[in-house]
Amino acid sequence: MPRWVWLAGSVLAVSGVAAGMLVAGLPRYNLAHIASDKISASLGRKTQIEALHVRFGRWITVDLENLHLANIPQGSRADMMRLKHLHAQILLSSLLRGQMQARDVKIDGFSGLFERTPAREPNWRFGKKASSAPSHQKEPSGNIWFPGLRDAAITDSEIIYRSAHGRSYVTGLQAVTLHSISDSAPLVMDVNGAYNGTPVTLQANMQPIDILRQAGKPYGTDIHAASGDLSLHLNGTMTDLFDFDGIDAKLDLQTATSRPIMAFAGETESKMTQPVTLSGHFTHKGDVWHLDHTTGALKESPIRNADVVFTEGATGQPDKVSGSMGFSRLNLNALLGSSSEKNKTSTSGIDVPLQVPLHPDPLINVTLAADTVLYNALVFKQAQISFSQTPGRVDVSSMQLNWLGSDIRASGYLLAGQNGTRVQATVNVENADIDQFRKQAGFAPFPVGGKLSIRVLTHADNIQTLNEASRLANVTAAVGMNTGTISREVMDIATTDVGGLFRESKGKAGVSCLLGALEMHRGKGIVQPLRIKSDAGNIVGKAEFDLNRKAFELVFASNGAKGLLAMEIPVMVSGSFSSPHVSMAKWSGRGRELLKEADMAALLPPELKSFTAGSACSRGMRAQ
Repeated sequence: MPRWVWLAGSVLAVSGVAAGMLVAGLPRYNLAHIASDKISASLGRKTQIEALHVRFGRWITVDLENLHLANIPQGSRADMMRLKHLHAQILLSSLLRGQMQARDVKIDGFSGLFERTPAREPNWRFGKKASSAPSHQKEPSGNIWFPGLRDAAITDSEIIYRSAHGRSYVTGLQAVTLHSISDSAPLVMDVNGAYNGTPVTLQANMQPIDILRQAGKPYGTDIHAASGDLSLHLNGTMTDLFDFDGIDAKLDLQTATSRPIMAFAGETESKMTQPVTLSGHFTHKGDVWHLDHTTGALKESPIRNADVVFTEGATGQPDKVSGSMGFSRLNLNALLGSSSEKNKTSTSGIDVPLQVPLHPDPLINVTLAADTVLYNALVFKQAQISFSQTPGRVDVSSMQLNWLGSDIRASGYLLAGQNGTRVQATVNVENADIDQFRKQAGFAPFPVGGKLSIRVLTHADNIQTLNEASRLANVTAAVGMNTGTISREVMDIATTDVGGLFRESKGKAGVSCLLGALEMHRGKGIVQPLRIKSDAGNIVGKAEFDLNRKAFELVFASNGAKGLLAMEIPVMVSGSFSSPHVSMAKWSGRGRELLKEADMAALLPPELKSFTAGSACSRGMRAQ
């Protein structure tokens, strides 16, 4: 945006050269040819002017037509600057003092291209040594040339900034005015224009031109911009107005729909309609843009603190985004779908796409955290995820959250594939209350109580979304518990204790261990074996389930039952999660095979051997 001020200053430099030639004694003529040669020699760039006329007086009047200033050899187009018409009045005495003063400046049909080549050479540095100057070179101490500017108007013009790897940002200037009453008074600018085709208005109150001329000194700016429902306020300083660099300012942004932001980013067809408010500290130095100590909100998700760094990529390299963002409440239902209560709990719900780009730009390495996360009907607490995006891959280095009182920690990665994404993850769950989890799954009450530890290894191929991954994943898991309870009534059923006919079983027996191994494919799984040690005896069982149909089958029997009347006859529990029924398992070879005790060394897959919860169940249980 401050390049617009440079537009007036740099174009007026052409007028200064022309007016200087008038003083040298060349009035009344078309000075275009002489001025073109003079400017070419001064700037080290070929310059062409169709017409240049100068009228002498205390204020010298200059009219220029069709100027073309060449770009650097590696530039993306032939001309760095084009200008249809310039009119200006220049104070004669100011030329003699070497500090040009101009008024009644009119610039029409200007097109300026400011770009870095793939070698990061800026085209706005002139002179023989310009090409060798690094882009991060500090401005020398002393003064910067800039004309005194009383009144200026710019119409039908544009400023184009093009990054080192070819991304263009176009600022259209339909009507711009600049005004100051003296070089020691504030410089005021009003703009009616567009950014990448999206209309923008801007008002800027800047420090006097005298301060702007002091190289390396912070230059105060107070800028307010608006586009549609977007409002942006930037109040602070810059050390390089021409390069929009050395910024240290307070930034305030708000929008009711985010549509202007998406349009600025080139997503004009985006259906995103999220209100956004941000207030923080903004800096820009060289290739690094930094927003820190930031608060605000994304729709229904308050931001308690954000610290984000955007780094422009080197030659041939993508940009980079890093940092962190913390929410007091992250409502993914509102951000990714409808905020209505009905849609929050619908069976279709919202979903998170898992597409992995082969050539991402920018690369991402961020941490997101939230005190509360809402995702469909799920509510997570104290959530945090750290992830990075590189070509063809997304790594989740860590994820942790609390759900239903359990502590969940996970890590994994996503890999780009021809037909979708490959997902692989390891999940560890501690303090998973059995009763809380069975309610969430829609199960009828369990006879076993306590808190489980769970380790899950999962992978899925050709996946498009997070919900699809949860349905189609292949899962290997271990489930364990060291202390808990089990219904004595169930133990009597398991042992088929005839003595139970003569007494009423009440209360619970203590469980010293529970251990199971689970394999699941596309929602269908097996828990085999499932082992429980209790004060009232031991149980060995096997379960088969289908999450898609919400149905299961469980076969179990006592192992080393206590009591003279215990017969150890297998029992079957089957049906829907919410309404199962109990029967005696068939006395058959298959029934015995289902309950046959496996060698404990093979109970868990090798990749889960380090899982220790419920390990006491691996000892002291008699084979069937």
